[in-house]
Amino acid sequence: MMSVLTSDWQSSRDQLTFVRHQVFVIEHGIDEQDEWDDQDAVATHFVAFGTTAVPVGVCRLTEDGQIGRLAVLPSYRQQGYGKLLLRKAIQVARELSLDEVFLHAMVDVQPFYHAHGFESDGLIFMEAGKPHIKMTRKV
Repeated sequence: MMSVLTSDWQSSRDQLTFVRHQVFVIEHGIDEQDEWDDQDAVATHFVAFGTTAVPVGVCRLTEDGQIGRLAVLPSYRQQGYGKLLLRKAIQVARELSLDEVFLHAMVDVQPFYHAHGFESDGLIFMEAGKPHIKMTRKV
């Protein structure tokens, strides 16, 4: 049983920081200063759960339509949590009357987003010390 909770930073801070710290800071080696920003306080956040109260994945949607910080704990990958989080973010963007959403994907996960209708401009840039590519999609 998979579920995604739509939330905010204030309500879900512990779950959000837990997953993002594990994936981005520990696994990917991203500097803490690059991980946390002023968008967290105003973004819509999503937390994925499996059969327990432990969060297994997170994602956020900013007011300008950027989907970001999508992370799933290693032992829960390839099980549909990322897809569920992405779909929920797109659904909320639609409810907010946004025309399109965009994201900065790490280059190695570009195929995942492409499979969900995102197109890239092909330009690779560095963000938080990692190669990224901007991808967009209509909602």
